[in-house]
Amino acid sequence: MDDLTSLAQYLLAITPAFLVCAALLLAAPRTVPLLRVLVHILFFVLARDAMTAHGYWQVAAGGLRFTAPPPVLLALGAMSLGLVASTCWLESEARGQIRWLGMRPALSVLLGVAGACVIVALAAGLKALFGLPSLPPVASSTLPLLLGFALAANCYEELLFRGLLQQQLRAWLPAWRAALVSGLLFGLCHAFLATTVTQVGAPILVFTVIEGVVAGLVYCRAGLLGASLAHGLAIFALAAGWV
Repeated sequence: MDDLTSLAQYLLAITPAFLVCAALLLAAPRTVPLLRVLVHILFFVLARDAMTAHGYWQVAAGGLRFTAPPPVLLALGAMSLGLVASTCWLESEARGQIRWLGMRPALSVLLGVAGACVIVALAAGLKALFGLPSLPPVASSTLPLLLGFALAANCYEELLFRGLLQQQLRAWLPAWRAALVSGLLFGLCHAFLATTVTQVGAPILVFTVIEGVVAGLVYCRAGLLGASLAHGLAIFALAAGWV
């Protein structure tokens, strides 16, 4: 019952933002897709940052930890997948432009795993360089739940930043620059989390810029599947205490 109460309080807290963003999507014309994408991203940022105040995760200079009870994590993961489906339905025209896969699904998976390894390696190197402490590894029994949540939640994030934003930027920018811009914007969208919500500061911004740029480059070759794997697996490794 406490878990349900906690989840209800979280949903109630983000409802005003959800209603405002829904009104904006109703008012914003489909002929201005970038504006609509930014509204989706704004709601995501508000909903994500609200997780901190409700104790669903903890972010430190050396890592992160998902602290929500298992039923809440399952519910949040299911909600993320629901948001993926609803966003694709709402943005039907933009959906048709999304690069879902690379040339071959197996290659997309391999590039996604490789992207996660690059993110993790760079994060580990930076932590060693600046002497940031690592969190202890979590119990092995929690790993399946963490993996499922990391992949589901970050699939929604990648749909917004790569599948929609980066793909829209391709109308004006070459692929590598669109990946760079989407990655930098991805990092910027963590600025409030870094400086105000958690006060961790630069480590969050540096990590998220690296993560966003790598995921953007993976998207160019491996589509949304590869980018989601790169992002989700990197977050899973960090949350598991392996980095």
